Amino acid sequence: MKNTDLYLIIHGCPLSEKNVVPKEQRWMNWLEEQLQQKGYNAFAPDMPAPWRPVYQEWKKVIVNYPITGNSILVGHSCGGAFLVRWLLETHKKVKKLILVAPAKVPENAADVRKEMYKFDLPPDSSHIAKEIVIFISNDLPHNLQSFEIYKKALKPRVVKLENKVHFLIFTMGTNEFPELLAEILK
Repeated sequence: MKNTDLYLIIHGCPLSEKNVVPKEQRWMNWLEEQLQQKGYNAFAPDMPAPWRPVYQEWKKVIVNYPITGNSILVGHSCGGAFLVRWLLETHKKVKKLILVAPAKVPENAADVRKEMYKFDLPPDSSHIAKEIVIFISNDLPHNLQSFEIYKKALKPRVVKLENKVHFLIFTMGTNEFPELLAEILK
């Protein structure tokens, strides 16, 4: 393995168990495989009950990974919210944080993911990573509202891709995400 730094990729949270995307259809697992083939220490773990995410349960998973100031973390949707919340809470600073369509605003009052989003985001939260990048597309209104919140607080570099919507296989048409792989390998 040529690089011992950690590359951790956290998936998002579907609305229900029946909406869980199989591993072979997720860009997170494709990305993990691509990085591992290049000799990188990359992991895309399955987080507990993502259709009913509980922050404290997800924390039990992430502590198993040696996250340091040289780590690169990637989070999709509510996985991005989890990473931001965890970094703020632990006062850790990573080399690079990449958020893909990060979520913070619940879709509606019944949104089971809203517990994951309940954290204070200080006006300047950019200290959690040396570099922060957000990938965004023509997403749903509540996700675009979330993006604006993160953009203001994290002061990221923004990569806007057309017609990817929420970066799922159903709208991307593929489980491959070469733009993200290129961003990680920069």
